[in-house]
Amino acid sequence: MRRSTIQEYDNLADMLTNLVGVMKFRFMDLCVKAEPVSLLNVKPIIEGKIKNIEDCAKVGKENDYQFMVFPNYDDDMTQIAVAIMRVHPEFKIETKSMSIESKDENGNEKNVDVKYLLLTMPVVNDDRYDVLKDGVDVIYQDCKAQMEFANNQAKAKFAQLKEVETADNLKLLDDKVEKLNKEWNEKRDNLHAEKLKEIDEAHNKWLTEKAERDRQRQEQEAARGEHVVSSMKFSEFNEN
Repeated sequence: MRRSTIQEYDNLADMLTNLVGVMKFRFMDLCVKAEPVSLLNVKPIIEGKIKNIEDCAKVGKENDYQFMVFPNYDDDMTQIAVAIMRVHPEFKIETKSMSIESKDENGNEKNVDVKYLLLTMPVVNDDRYDVLKDGVDVIYQDCKAQMEFANNQAKAKFAQLKEVETADNLKLLDDKVEKLNKEWNEKRDNLHAEKLKEIDEAHNKWLTEKAERDRQRQEQEAARGEHVVSSMKFSEFNEN
């Protein structure tokens, strides 16, 4: 197989890889769970200079839906919080502190209070559920269309190779292209299904918590109603 043929195949492979990679990144940026990649665009301004967040803070996960951001210096806390709000205004940001064990210069153990930012992902209520579903579908269809366009461009270039390649090499090329597309179509579709599942899980979590809050409110209202009835009966007894 000629070098030019191999190069055209490699170009298609690179294009499909990049398109699915971009789709994956865009899915992560539709924040449902706490994904570290969603903080890549956060650029705090520290002492007049634009910094990457990884250069001025350490990021950890409290759970699937919360980040912990530990500034390298407490003085940078506000600037980091502002930078996060600029990129992700939907995040709930709280200043927290935790006590950790440390040792002083003499090797003696001591407790140190460490301040950090707790970032909580927005809940997936009914309204946000629909918005996220629509957003995922738009991103998926966009990726699918671009992959089809890349394949059409490649086919046009492959057609020109008929004059220089043998029939066996052209058959081999067709098989490799078919296998390549099958692989990346599956990866694209799996990422799509995983994101929809993630959204459904977060929505079900919100529904469960909402049902529990509603139950507790109903119990409290019922308890207040019983208290009012009891008070009225007591008053009637006193009047008699």
